[in-house]
Amino acid sequence: MITTKLKKLPFILAALIIAGLLMVYLFPTENESLKPAPQEVTSTPINESSQTTIRIAALNDHSLNVALKLLKNSDFEEQTGIHVEAILLEYEPMVRAHELDLATDKGRYDLVSIDQPSLGHYVTQGWIRPLDEFIEDSSLPSIAVDDLVPALRKACSEWNGKLYTIPMGSYGALLAYRTDVLNAAGVQPPTTFSDLKASAKKVNSPPELYGIALFAHEGEYITADVAPFLWSWGAGLINGADVKLSNKPMFRAAWDSPEGIAALEFYASLYTEGLTPPDTLEFDHERYIKAFQSGKVAMGIMPAEGVGLPMGDPTISKVVGKIAYTTLPRRIKEDGSLIPPRAGLGAHSLAINNHSKHPREAYLVLQFLTGKNIGPEYINKGGRPFRNSHFSKDAISKFPYLEPIKQGMKTGYYRPNIPEYPAVSKIFYTAFHSALKYGAPIAKVMRAAAHKANEEILIPAYPDNSPPISKRSSVD
Repeated sequence: MITTKLKKLPFILAALIIAGLLMVYLFPTENESLKPAPQEVTSTPINESSQTTIRIAALNDHSLNVALKLLKNSDFEEQTGIHVEAILLEYEPMVRAHELDLATDKGRYDLVSIDQPSLGHYVTQGWIRPLDEFIEDSSLPSIAVDDLVPALRKACSEWNGKLYTIPMGSYGALLAYRTDVLNAAGVQPPTTFSDLKASAKKVNSPPELYGIALFAHEGEYITADVAPFLWSWGAGLINGADVKLSNKPMFRAAWDSPEGIAALEFYASLYTEGLTPPDTLEFDHERYIKAFQSGKVAMGIMPAEGVGLPMGDPTISKVVGKIAYTTLPRRIKEDGSLIPPRAGLGAHSLAINNHSKHPREAYLVLQFLTGKNIGPEYINKGGRPFRNSHFSKDAISKFPYLEPIKQGMKTGYYRPNIPEYPAVSKIFYTAFHSALKYGAPIAKVMRAAAHKANEEILIPAYPDNSPPISKRSSVD
């Protein structure tokens, strides 16, 4: 019996060794993909193998989904050996995911999408990598920078003379309206803010139909929604960043002027006078679009995600064939002249994580997703334009909403992208949303918010009203 066991011992030991090796292989003690990147001041090298997976953490919007499907249906992976994984999130979860990764130098995500006013924050934190080295490398495919819409390139991509991102889609910058509702009321599409409110009152019939919707969820949503009102009234968010006003100090809050308060009170009146759905203060992208799709709203400034297909798909929309688009309303000045439409310009642009272990491959993915060569297919499938070549005659003929987008890009403004903007915006949207929600006096609340933004953020950052060399403003 003992002899038999001893004879079996070598086989038992061999089996244990093999099992141990399998355990190490199948269940490593530390997931390699979760190891933090080395702490480095300079960028990582770009000469490396192309056999890898590139991970994207981005906003779940229609434009990126279109580009990702085009990549999946192409021979990109076969030709490059690069596999692409995308984690698509709503705005706030996306920002948190970025901060958990980028701020800790883990390099888990190779590509990230950045909302336009956050560019300065990402750059000055050292989170993203300039694209110049890749653009200058003749062995890499061209990204056709000169074809980018100049206003979007300036707003979303450039910082201190360097290119950091490429726009992935663009904001809708359009006023959407129900053709059937306006026609039945004998109302023309509004061209001024006075017309907008008058038309909203005329068609307002709660609870079945509301004249207008506001994109008024607490957060950057409401800041972005109210910004065109501020600009149209001759105010803004931060003087020297999104506007340049002679009657305000530079790099101070710009919404507390008489014009700014008037704009905020006009915006608030659309809600307080019952012209919007009662839950409009909770409208994020999804809820806003669903309100239109359900036939509950007659007009509103449509987020890019809602333009086109989401309104034309009969499986999800009750307003198929009933939605049209025009430029944003304009404001009539006291002398009778009209201020041009001040659409909010911007995009969620793609950038390379400065701590990506595969920056060269990340660039190849970015180049494909934003490339000029996929432009016709991208636009044909409803992608939002960000290149001059996207506005072809054929494309405008098929998608008439491209024309007002093109016009809006000529006269629109964009939110500040100085590093301090996110903190200033938080003060703004917290105060304004609370004032709307609880019926507090707009003027009093927002002047106090401007004082708080100045004292706590802007004066310490810009004590002499001019930016340090390491910073730059959005307004030249």
